[in-house]
Amino acid sequence: MSWISRRAEARRAAREARPSAPRRAPWVRVAWWAAAVACAILLFYATVGFGVTSLLIGDHARWRGMNRGPQDFGLRAQVVSLTSVDGVPLRGWLLPAQGTSRGAVVIAHGIDHTRQVMLPRASFLVRGGYDVLVLDLRGHGESGGDVVSPGLLEARDVLAAERSLRQREPHARIAALGVSYGAVAALLAAAQSPSPGLAAVIADGAFPSGRAVFGRTLDRYLHHPGSPLWARTVMAGAKAPGLIRAIGLAYYVRTGVDLGPDFVSAISAAPRIRVPVLLISGGSDWMVPTADARRLRAALGSAWTTLLVIPDAHHDTTYSTAPDLYEQAVLAFLARALGP
Repeated sequence: MSWISRRAEARRAAREARPSAPRRAPWVRVAWWAAAVACAILLFYATVGFGVTSLLIGDHARWRGMNRGPQDFGLRAQVVSLTSVDGVPLRGWLLPAQGTSRGAVVIAHGIDHTRQVMLPRASFLVRGGYDVLVLDLRGHGESGGDVVSPGLLEARDVLAAERSLRQREPHARIAALGVSYGAVAALLAAAQSPSPGLAAVIADGAFPSGRAVFGRTLDRYLHHPGSPLWARTVMAGAKAPGLIRAIGLAYYVRTGVDLGPDFVSAISAAPRIRVPVLLISGGSDWMVPTADARRLRAALGSAWTTLLVIPDAHHDTTYSTAPDLYEQAVLAFLARALGP
């Protein structure tokens, strides 16, 4: 036997002499795999929850830009500072009515916008004889705060604006006009405001719940032919069971605010709203279709609740699509709700 063979034999004998490691029982391997899968799932839900809530938390540049003012619309204005119910500093423009005031209107913009976007609406209200407080909701424009919501927190801002107007004119009849999540904020404020409170609400593009908008947005971009593959993959993953609850939990952990299972529900608040409401819906709005406005109208259940559908209008474009129709309907509604 050669020396090479002898060395190989010696190594083999040494390996055989070593005690073999005990084999793991099958259930141990299954437990390890189950733990790994559970950790991966938890990581996925936590990552998505953090990512989605980051869209509502922080100081985002898209919430802040302003390059127009009342002077661009021939309006006189006073910059006002006020404090929301929970201490957030707010800024706005107070625009006096042309001629004798017939009442006052608080205007609340949609998300990713500032008070400047609402100046065209404010302009026709001023001409119609209404004092107007155009507000930057929290986290937007010149207002403070770095947390927004689907209208829940913003209702506090609308209430603060109503309170500010009432301090100036204790007997004023005050309405609120909001767009999108600003419309939800106006409805929630009407449900919460103590007497005398808001006397009427104009809700343009109000969604029945944040959950409905989230699900419809996912479906829109998941099936849209122009969506890239990576976006479709993300949207498909975002439809995982229980993800809405995970996002709500992440929002609560980061802010201390409970949005509820529906991510804020205007439908649930509807029975507590005892004032006239004008709902405005875009006939081509895929985000908050007219069917949702009809559901909200049914939940409000008041003879004073009316629905205006603007044909061919999309979300946030109701006024620009048919300004004459919009102005006539809003001014006629305010005349009935606030009085001549």
